[in-house]
Amino acid sequence: MGNAVIIARPLWTVLRGAARFLEQDGYRVEETSSWSRLLDSGLSVSLLSGILLGDHGETAEQLEVIRRFRERKGALGVPIILVGGMNAILRAEKFRSSGVDIVLPADISPEDLVERAKPLLHYGSLYQSLSETNRELRELSMQDDLTGLPNRRHFSLDLTRNVEMARRIGRSLSCILVDIDDFKRINDDFGHPEGDSVIRQFGNVLIAVKRTYDTVARLGGDEFAWLLMDADPEKALHAAERAHRLVNESVFEVAGTPTKLTATFGVSSLLPGVEISADDLVGNADRALYWGKESGKNTVRFYPKKKTESDAEADTHLS
Repeated sequence: MGNAVIIARPLWTVLRGAARFLEQDGYRVEETSSWSRLLDSGLSVSLLSGILLGDHGETAEQLEVIRRFRERKGALGVPIILVGGMNAILRAEKFRSSGVDIVLPADISPEDLVERAKPLLHYGSLYQSLSETNRELRELSMQDDLTGLPNRRHFSLDLTRNVEMARRIGRSLSCILVDIDDFKRINDDFGHPEGDSVIRQFGNVLIAVKRTYDTVARLGGDEFAWLLMDADPEKALHAAERAHRLVNESVFEVAGTPTKLTATFGVSSLLPGVEISADDLVGNADRALYWGKESGKNTVRFYPKKKTESDAEADTHLS
């Protein structure tokens, strides 16, 4: 379990005071003079329970460091706490949108800072513990034999953990279900070995388009699932549309012949403060997928659908 805390640019007295309290609580504290430590390739992100940052006024540079850190493998669940003066407080929304979890004033006492930080640091330790468990599960070969992707059981575990994590940190979580259009025809016309080859090729297309920390799994047959943490409906739709374009642009080999295929994508999202279950998230993505199949295939659809009254009458299975 990670129990390391980085305090970067501790120019504010409160940060140096907080370091002593954190060490007393059993955290391994590393103080560093620059935020660039977050981008150091030698930094073991998997050991971090949290990061405390001292604001130094270069907003654009700071936002870029935070954004790039969040893109690192395993960094999404590491809490970031920013301490600064009035300028930082006024720019709090910008910092939060780039990946900071909480912005605190520099005149807070070390004791109060640590008390505010403890729940987030506890979450960071839990996140790293779950990540380690996830790594162990992968080592136990919870993978699809055909594609090497996570299988349905692995996806179910990732789904449960990601829903819990999204609720704890107040982030969006999106699910995309993907189905190859008219796949049965490939099996019927060319046989199951060729169908298996297409599934492997299709899995590679999804791997090429996903982010490093996303989960793409094969649920069975020609159906795939894609989990995107910190992706609201707009981001999830953009990801699905990007994958949809790549599928359409790709050439698949079927029985030695270059072949074009299409796929349908169903998208749903869990938003902060909205109480829906993991099953509901996947169920909504499945409804979106069904809607896409019914409306002509080779498309991307999001559920719940925003409908006019006439739409609702004509499309009763979505009501």
